[in-house]
Amino acid sequence: MFESADPKQPFYVANQVAVSEENIKVLTTLFEPLVGIRGVGLYITLTKEFDEVPFAKDYKTLYQLQDQTNLKLEDLFKTLHHLEATGLIKTFLGSNPVLGEVLIFEVEKVPSAGEFFHTFLLSSLLLERVGNVAFDRLVKKFTPRTFVGLKDAKEVTSGFFDVFHLSAENAIDAPVEVKEAAGEVPKDTKGEIKLGNEPVKVDWSFLVDLFESYHIKKEEVLKHQVEIKQIIDFYHLTEQEFVETALITMSAGADKLNMYAIQNAVNENFGLNRNKEMVKKQLRQTPKDADHAIKKLSKADADLIREVDSKVPTDYLYELKEKKGGYVTANEKKVIFRLQDQMGLTPPLINLIVHTCFEYDAVLTNNLADRIANDWLQQGITTPTEAIAYLKERKNKRSHQYYRTPKKNIRKTTDWSKYEKQHQNKKTTMSAEERNRIFREFGKNE
Repeated sequence: MFESADPKQPFYVANQVAVSEENIKVLTTLFEPLVGIRGVGLYITLTKEFDEVPFAKDYKTLYQLQDQTNLKLEDLFKTLHHLEATGLIKTFLGSNPVLGEVLIFEVEKVPSAGEFFHTFLLSSLLLERVGNVAFDRLVKKFTPRTFVGLKDAKEVTSGFFDVFHLSAENAIDAPVEVKEAAGEVPKDTKGEIKLGNEPVKVDWSFLVDLFESYHIKKEEVLKHQVEIKQIIDFYHLTEQEFVETALITMSAGADKLNMYAIQNAVNENFGLNRNKEMVKKQLRQTPKDADHAIKKLSKADADLIREVDSKVPTDYLYELKEKKGGYVTANEKKVIFRLQDQMGLTPPLINLIVHTCFEYDAVLTNNLADRIANDWLQQGITTPTEAIAYLKERKNKRSHQYYRTPKKNIRKTTDWSKYEKQHQNKKTTMSAEERNRIFREFGKNE
């Protein structure tokens, strides 16, 4: 803690700090109770005393600082110590060949309100100084507010490429002049500019490099820039994920991008991943009351549970088909693979789905398996015990044909082609007397 009794003591300010309107707000509401109004004034004064290249004759003295702040020398140092203690000023003692001993003040940036409240020594001292009521009011004053209307609103902001046209070459690989400018102008660490509605930023250079490692030339990527950007934006993919999906659609030696095939592949993978996550979430739920479910089961039900718990799904499929006297088709094995590897269902649950499907149809199909699996998961059923108890309950309430697709009522209509054939050979004959009677009666009732 340095103090000088000499008002002629020279001083310099070592740096320049810009004070924004938000900084003033923090200073006058959060720091002022700690450093006083004199402290705020002294801080503002020192921010304006920086001289980039000071000459020996350009120095100032403490007396001049006293005159600017209207403080006695003793009060000046007392106020300065408050600023030092709260992290707003750093003081150094240096030497000058001409002036001798000099004071050097380094002005620190005013912290944000969030930084202040997360510095517990400062916020605790503020609480002691202003009391609970005023402290709560200050907390609310600096608590960010979100406009509730944005919760359900749909963003319709125009994107950069919606408004401006930039050559694909420059969009992916910036010109030399642009890169040089970026190197010369320091980047603000606070963040980067968001250009319109651009939720996903594509690293085009990285994407091009990835494709080039698989012999896809840069020109081919540039040609499909807009389509690639739309797919990455919509599905929120990383560059690596997009390239890996694109490779699935390409044959060996191919050097062209089939955007239609890529979009279909991305859509399929996106759907599978989302479904798998949904199934995982359901399976992580706490099972229902097991004791209640078990009470509803018979000995045959218990045997079925042991059976589905102990079998591999493909083996169980072959076993059931063998009992029915049929054979396993390639599509049926695909259904098993889809339920286990793509949907993430457990083997016991898959086995019971297969068993249930065969109660309604002779073959295992995706449609029926999905209908049963969706019904069980929506009911919170994640174990074979719960599923069997649920099936018995459904059968008691409704018919046994619960999962069977209802037959459509087909309205009978006339087959006019047959009607014509039946009637085309029938010749209608009319006698002369009948024709005369028609002509006689014609027009009488008008």
